[in-house]
Order: sequence, then C-alpha cells, then structure tokens
Amino acid sequence: MDADYGFIGLGNMGFHMAANMRNMMAKSATLHVFDVNKDICNRFLDKFSSSGPIRIATSSKDVARHSVTLIMMVPMDEHARAVCLHPETGVVAAGSAKDRLILDCSTLSVSTAKHVGQQLMDVGAGIYIDTPVSGGVAGAEAGTLSFFCGSSSNSQSNLIVRRLMATLSWMGASDRITLCGGIGTGLTTKLVNNYVALGNLAVAAQGVAFGVRQGLDPKILYQCVKGSTGDSLVWTAMYPVPGVNPKSASSNSFKAGFSSRLGLKDLGLAIKAGEEAGIDVSMGRTALGLYRQADQDPRTTGLDCAAIWLHINDEVGSFYP
Repeated sequence: MDADYGFIGLGNMGFHMAANMRNMMAKSATLHVFDVNKDICNRFLDKFSSSGPIRIATSSKDVARHSVTLIMMVPMDEHARAVCLHPETGVVAAGSAKDRLILDCSTLSVSTAKHVGQQLMDVGAGIYIDTPVSGGVAGAEAGTLSFFCGSSSNSQSNLIVRRLMATLSWMGASDRITLCGGIGTGLTTKLVNNYVALGNLAVAAQGVAFGVRQGLDPKILYQCVKGSTGDSLVWTAMYPVPGVNPKSASSNSFKAGFSSRLGLKDLGLAIKAGEEAGIDVSMGRTALGLYRQADQDPRTTGLDCAAIWLHINDEVGSFYP
C-alpha cells in the first residue's frame, strides 16, 4: 500500500501546493487535508478528488495520525504553534512516530521554528524540517516553487533527504530545493531573500515614481533599466506601473499575489533576525515604514506589495486600472 500524506493550511499558497501534491502522488494513496476554513476544504475535495483519494481531517492531530509525511503552510507563528503543539488537537498529540516527516513551509520567526521543531522531536512526534518557499502564488500554482530547508543533524540521512526531495519536487523545481543547514537556516535564508526583494521593490517604486514625474515613459524606462545594472527579477517580474509587464500584479489591478500585509510580516521578521544578529538593518526599517504607510492607505491596503508605487506617487486615481 502506498504511503499517505497530509497537508495543513489551504490558503492562497497551500491550496495550489496541495493540489500539485494530489496530482503527483500515487493514485492509491490518500491525501489528508485540514484547514480551519471548512469551505475551502470542501472546495479542494470537489475540485481535485478525481486525482485520487482526499480525506478532510478534523484536526492537525488527525492529519498527523494518518500521514507518513505532513506538509504545513500557515500564516503566523501562533498558527504554527497551535498546529504543532496544541496538547489536544496538535501534531504533538498524535503520538510517537519518529519517521514521520513534518515539513513546515510557513514563513515564521527563526526562534519559533527552532522551538516547535525541538518540542516535536523531543516527544518523538516526527522529524521537523523548516522548508519555507519562494515563488508566490504563481509559483505555487505552476509547481515551480523554490524551497530552503533547515533540519537537525539526525534528519540529514540519505533516506530522509531522498524523502524530502521527492515530496518537495511535487510542488517545486527539483534544482531549487536547497539544504541550508540546521533547523532555522531555511527560514533565515527565506528572510534574507524577502528582505532583499522587498527592499528592492521599495527602491524600484521610488525610482519609477520620480522618473515618471520627470516625464519618462514608464515602458521606455522599464526597457532601459532591464538592459542595465539596475535590472533584477523584482524589476522585471514586479514592475509597479500598470500596462508594462502583462503578468505583473500592477497590470492585473494590483491583485494581491503577495499582499502588503504579508510584506510587513516578512520584513518585520527579517528585521528582527538582523537585529538579533547585531546588524544595523536601517534600510529594512525605512522600507518597512513605506509598506506600513501603503497598508494603512485605504486606497492601497489589501493590494499587492507593488501598490506601494501608487502610494509613493500618489497617483491612485490616474494609474489604477
């Protein structure tokens, strides 16, 4: 009999990640899913049950009891602690299963990941590996996510690594799955990535804003920087002016692929990690202030992070599609 898998957290990212898992798993294996939103669980079941058995679980504990490998994707530290450590409904209550893999794709504080992972392993509830992702909703849907993995030394055996790589490759590109070191190093890598990306976007938004104000055509500006030293993946994929890159959030009504609220969370976690390391993260604090202003602006709150350009340029009425 093929091994069963579990997935906890069917949000914007998790829904697509779990769908790719179900499509890639053995047809005879069951995918056990849980989310506090029962409607989303039912929608997932209705949409993907043709790919193989799906069971809606009653709790995180229930998922863990039926799964040899468990993936979780939750928004905040407190959700991760509840999923894993709640004494009645958490993974910790599922009983001992030292070979159970617990792959945490959430973006959390490094300290929370270390605490949760150690607690689970201390009681024999499984092998915890922090496996945060990069690639956004589009990458989750396409199955091209990058994974940054942090694990304890006893989870780095060839067998565990093979299981880890096989599972994550259902949701991401196999050449973008990286073993970063001990527990928490996957998250540290993710936080560095988001610190750089969000800072890059804030600088790009300010640069485009003053360029447009000085009379530049945003399409010409895009092409010039794309072929110069200012180019980056943020510049090309997240260009903040509508109508230039048809795949960018700005050209799609700034629909939140990665909302300003999530940007605030991740940038805040990165700043905390930097401060704990004794680094003056002044650039990050400046960017955080800009994203906070955009999130509090009723015209841009809830939109994609790229909407920071609308706030900076104060051109919501002129440029919002």
